[in-house]
Amino acid sequence: MVNILFGLLFVFLKPNLSFLDIGVAYYITNIIGYISIYFGVKEIGRKYHRIMKVQPFVIFMVFHSIIFFLLNVSGNSPLTIEMSSYMALISLVGLGFIIVGMFMVFVIITYLIRGLEIGTGGIFNTRRLNILCSGMMTTFVVAGVCNFFIPLPEIAQILMSVLLVLKLLFLIEFYRVFLHKKTFTVGT
Repeated sequence: MVNILFGLLFVFLKPNLSFLDIGVAYYITNIIGYISIYFGVKEIGRKYHRIMKVQPFVIFMVFHSIIFFLLNVSGNSPLTIEMSSYMALISLVGLGFIIVGMFMVFVIITYLIRGLEIGTGGIFNTRRLNILCSGMMTTFVVAGVCNFFIPLPEIAQILMSVLLVLKLLFLIEFYRVFLHKKTFTVGT
């Protein structure tokens, strides 16, 4: 479980508050974070097999992050491609993959929480985690809508700040529920 918390720290905590933070540092931290989450899921999956359902999503995100890291290093990010006639479609598809990747962390978290709830017979109170996850997803979607459809990028930036606070609260609650009381053991 420590690997998952460590991975979430890397995936969640980014210094930039713009909606489309896709720089090299963003993807390096994602690669480290998702690899850590992968090993955490693999470890917990030995006892709670239901958790293994999240593994394909985590593997997808490792490769997603590696591909976009390489694109950024080579200067070929979808956001820096010129919007000429034939390149516009490639740029839009790339932007779509970026946004899907940013949203995938919430899918992974949801599967983890539900898998642990069911796999452990409900011994953990995950109500707050579910509420925080829903709040993070909603804030992310509204920030995206504000970023792309409302000509005030300041609103999206404020919402990204709110999202960062929700992520911090989620990490604290995740620690409190699964690690603080030392009730979560994999080996037994």
